[in-house]
Amino acid sequence: MDIISETLIAAILNVIGGTIRWCFASIWHAIFNTPKHKFKEYLYDSDANTLIDDEGTGCFNIIIGLAFVALVIAIILNT
Repeated sequence: MDIISETLIAAILNVIGGTIRWCFASIWHAIFNTPKHKFKEYLYDSDANTLIDDEGTGCFNIIIGLAFVALVIAIILNT
């Protein structure tokens, strides 16, 4: 049961982090008129179509997701 919950939490954080990265990158690419990437490229690793990967993109997304959740919790607790 622990493996399932850890996998689910990692998948949710991966989606949150990937979404945040995609939003910022879309704004960046719009400002500097550079080619945009698909949302899928921010969410999944470019080589493997797996939602959770322990290297590169997935790890970075999870770190960003954790930071976002911690920021939201800090804001809620301070109000």
